[in-house]
Amino acid sequence: MDAPRRGYRGLTLIELLLAAALLAVCAVPIIEATTHAIGLAFETENRTKATLLAQQEMEAAIGIAAEDFGADLTKDSADLGDGFRVNVTQTVVNLTKTVTVRVGRDMSANAQLDDGEVLAAFTTRVADMTAYDGT
Repeated sequence: MDAPRRGYRGLTLIELLLAAALLAVCAVPIIEATTHAIGLAFETENRTKATLLAQQEMEAAIGIAAEDFGADLTKDSADLGDGFRVNVTQTVVNLTKTVTVRVGRDMSANAQLDDGEVLAAFTTRVADMTAYDGT
């Protein structure tokens, strides 16, 4: 058997425990930051999808109103798929129609788009062009 070498010193149990504790203390903030970043990415993805869906709904409503100003554009919590819902409201004053589109994710799973669930909202006005004779 070989005799232990003089001057060689290994790690003691205390040193290993201190190293593990230091690693844990450094790892916790990194894990928390990563978890927070993943949550923000999920929220950003939802807002982006809601904005694109709201834009599509608004363009469809404007197209319908341009063809038939008297058409009812109202939608109440219509399902857009993937948990997203849309509310479309309209207000007619004289020869203009104010259209509001609100899109969000139905987090409460109650088949309704509640105020706290709205992620994107657009409002525009559409004029009844058939009322103008073009002169």
